[in-house]
Amino acid sequence: MRVITKDITVKVEGQELGFRLTKLDAFSGIMLLRLLMRLEEKNAHPTLLDLIASLSEEELRSVMTAVLNHTAVLLPAGPQPVMTGPEWGYPELEHDTPACMKLLMEGIAWSLSGFFGEGGLREKTGTADTSP
Repeated sequence: MRVITKDITVKVEGQELGFRLTKLDAFSGIMLLRLLMRLEEKNAHPTLLDLIASLSEEELRSVMTAVLNHTAVLLPAGPQPVMTGPEWGYPELEHDTPACMKLLMEGIAWSLSGFFGEGGLREKTGTADTSP
């Protein structure tokens, strides 16, 4: 069975809060991979910080919105979306840059986990036959 969620804790205003990350949908994941491949042309081993630093403001907003739309804060009443579309579903994070950066980095890493390793892209697509 495919696992698409992961629970983590992040410090928000001095308190540890639980969050549930959900892997990005295929379209958002491919968009993220395109950005990463563009960066790899310049840097053989880019880090997540390299990726974030290389993004235009529009790309960063798009990636951040995609990741935070796939993230929920775990509250006693049940999970609450961090963002719904461009709107904050959990407004306490709107001005918490460190927590949002942590969620962004964890969300990117979780969404791309397994993509490059065993069971990743090469095994799913095979190698292209380029023989004449």
